[in-house]
Parts: sequence; structure tokens; C-alpha cells
Amino acid sequence: MFLFGMSCGVSLTDSHQIITKVKQQKIKQVLLIKKRINMSAILKLLLLMKLCCSFPFLFAQDSLQSFGFDDYLTIVKKFHPLAKQAELQTELGAAELMYSKGGFDPKAFGDINQKYFDDKQYYSLIDAGLKIPTWFGVEVYSGYEQGEGVNINPQRYTPDEGLVYAGVSVSLGKGLFMDERRAQLKKAKIYNELTLEERRLLVNDLLLDASNVYWSWYAAAQKIKVVEKSIELAKVRFKGIKSSALMGESPTIDTLEALIQLQNREILLQNAVLEYENAKEALNVYLWDENQVPLEISDRIEPPSNEELFSKINVLQQEGKMDSLIHNHPYLKKNQLYINQLEIERRLKLEQIKPQVDLKYNAINEPVNGDVFNAYSINNYKWGLTFSMPLFLRKGRAAVKKADVKIQDQKLELEYLQAKLKSSVNSAVNTWETTQTQINIYNQTVVNVEKLVEGEQKRFDVGESSLFLVNQREMSLIKAQIDFIKMIAKNQQAFIKVQYSLGVLD
Repeated sequence: MFLFGMSCGVSLTDSHQIITKVKQQKIKQVLLIKKRINMSAILKLLLLMKLCCSFPFLFAQDSLQSFGFDDYLTIVKKFHPLAKQAELQTELGAAELMYSKGGFDPKAFGDINQKYFDDKQYYSLIDAGLKIPTWFGVEVYSGYEQGEGVNINPQRYTPDEGLVYAGVSVSLGKGLFMDERRAQLKKAKIYNELTLEERRLLVNDLLLDASNVYWSWYAAAQKIKVVEKSIELAKVRFKGIKSSALMGESPTIDTLEALIQLQNREILLQNAVLEYENAKEALNVYLWDENQVPLEISDRIEPPSNEELFSKINVLQQEGKMDSLIHNHPYLKKNQLYINQLEIERRLKLEQIKPQVDLKYNAINEPVNGDVFNAYSINNYKWGLTFSMPLFLRKGRAAVKKADVKIQDQKLELEYLQAKLKSSVNSAVNTWETTQTQINIYNQTVVNVEKLVEGEQKRFDVGESSLFLVNQREMSLIKAQIDFIKMIAKNQQAFIKVQYSLGVLD
């Protein structure tokens, strides 16, 4: 007999305000308590699967290992290829961030050009040094240059020892507050966060599919137990009726009735076994070991019983309301991060409207006997200023307008996603509440049908009923028990759907 307690749904009035308040209270009960997973037990379970697949003769028929839902999800999250693939998203984000930071790496440079003709050195131009870009837009550099020869451009001429220089280059107009290099770095940091949300989405989808498959396997396994128990009862009854008929204590027709019922239940068992084998094959898709080797569920492994299952179920009261939970959904966070990237792009486009004003200043000095600071004077320097600006600014203004449109489009998408997710969560919670109530009803139905079977059996024992009616009562009980098991699985799947709708399965 299946007996356990579940909380019923909250009674609702016709007031819309009360309905809203109840839903906000119910949404607080959406996360399972995080239980510590015994990793050693999981490793033992993995080893058991491998041994069962390779050496099934090592295990006795009655050596069964319970395969709990938490252990199953842990294996899926740690070893499934799609979970590994989701982890690659974060590595991609980290690589993109490193790539953008490379734009600020110091750079050594060197350039040498010489010309010789008719035993003369026309010119020799040497320039080498180090450039250091900074995150605030100023580029610092230093170097050494030397220019000599009979036909050298006077602008490139230097003393025999050459010149050392150090200076800065800064944009005073376009690029002062934002340039391409800084924009790429900021967007890469956001992209790194975005890949984390992308990983959450991939894992969320994976665990939803894996969870649904697990509870289908659970229901199929429990269905076999119900049918096997009914077959055992039918066999005992058939033997008893057959013996009574041979002794003349019961009609011979009852023997045929008992045999037909036994055959019907054997067919029902075959269908249940087929359903279980198909469910097991679907479950095997989600079972892998640490070496990425696919595993198979052995017949020595079974799901937990109903009593074990519901003794472990608990919910964690969440202080936040539905809006705050939805706000942390990876879909919304991903969309908001994309908006942040577009806003950085808009700042860059807005910067392009400014005039180009680039200032360069070099302090220069002639090294004497290898001493670069000897005889240094602040009067020795080189500087330059570059200015340019389009007259109509049409290109820059159009770029800013396009950026504004993209941001507005994405914000509208965000509002739609918020409403859609809220509706999805409400639907999932409604389904979950309904299945909780239905479980209690199905549980009571099973109890009541069992009483009918017991009563009909007593009437049959005293000759007040027929074998046909007893069999009908038993078939009703089998159906009620199977429906009850399906409802348990449906309730679990509904609860997982609530977590999935909130994006917290990972």
C-alpha cells in the first residue's frame, strides 16, 4: 500500500488580490534544500554500473542498489558531455577577455633602414624602443634613434651618439574618454559574464531533460513492481481455484476465469517491461563516467521507493518574491549584459563625433659616454599636434542613432522576456500545486480501492461474490496504483519545471 503525506494546495478566494498574494507566497517554495552529496557513494555507484556492465555474474539477483535523484543529477552535471560543453563557454569568455587585455600589452619596436651606393653611406636610420599603452588612454613610450649619412634628410639627422627619447601621446578630443581598445576590453569583461549565463542556460536545459527522463524511468520501474505483485497474486489464486475445481468445490469455469486474468496480467507485465527498457535506454544517454565513457543502468540498480522518495523531499523558504527570482534568470541577465555591451558601443560611437586632436611630446637627450641623463635639458624636446574634424558629422550622428535603436530594441525584448518568464513560472507553479493536491486524492483512491478489494475477497470467501467481481476489483486497484505512480512522477517533473522556469536548476 502506498501511504505518505503531502501538503495540499492553498484554498483561494475569488479576490484577485488574494490570488496574487497566494502566488507570491507559493513562489517562495521553489528550491529543494541543497543536500550534501556523498561523492564516495557516487563513485561507488559509478563503479557498480561499470562492474554490472562487464561482469554481471558477480552480483546476486537480490543485490539491488538504490539510485537516488540527487546522485543522478550530480553524475549528469559532472560527467555529461553537454555539461562539459557548457564549461567550455566560460573558457571561451576567459580567452576573449585575455585577448582584449592583450591590446594593453607593452610593445617593443625596432626599425632600421640603410642605403649604400658607390662606396658611400647615403643614409642610416635606426629607431627602436618600447611603447606602453594605458587603460586611461595615454600611451607612454621611450626609445633610441640615430640618423646619419651623406644624403640624410636634415629632419632625421642626429648626433653621432644618437638620441634617446621618452614621451607620451594622448588624444584630447576623440578617444579621450573611450577608444576602440578600451571599448573592446569593457565588452570582453561583459562577454565573460555573459558566457557564465550561457553556461547556466545550457546546464538548465540539460538538467530539465535529464530530470524528465529519470522520473519516466522511475515510473516505469515502479509500474513493473505493481504488475509483478498482481501476477504473484493471480498465480496463487489460479492454483487455488484449480485445486478447488479438481476437488469439485468450485465451478470449472472459475479456473478459466483465473487463467485469463493471469494471462492478461502477464501481457500487462510485458508492456511494462517494454516501457521500462525504453525508459532505461533514454536514461543511459545521460550517464557517463569521469573518463567520458558511457554507462548503462544495470538491472541491479533501481529507483528509490515511494516512501524513501517522499521522506527526503523538503522545500526551502525563499525570502525573495517572484519578481526578484525572475530578475536573476540567466535569460534576463544575458539580455541585460547584451544591453550593457550596446551601451558601451554607443559611448564609442558618441566619441567619434568629437574632433580628432592628438598631442605628442618627446623629451630628447644625447647620451654621453653611455649616460643617457648627462647634460639633459628641458629645452631639448619634440612635440606635435594633429587636428581633423568632419564638417557635417553625418556619419558619426548616424552611428549614434543606430546604437540608440539597437538599445531600445533590446530593452523592448527584455520587457517581453520578463512577462513571458513570469507567465511561464506562474503556469509551472499552478501545475505543481495541482499535482500536489492530486497526489493526495490518488493516494486516498488507492486506499479506498484496496478496501473494496478486501471486502470483495471476503464476500467471495463466504460465497456471496464471484471471481469475476474480485478480478474486476483487483484490476481497478492495479490501475489506481499505476495512476498514482504516474502522478508521483508528474509531480516531480512539475517541481523540476518550476526550478527550470526560474533558471535555478544548475
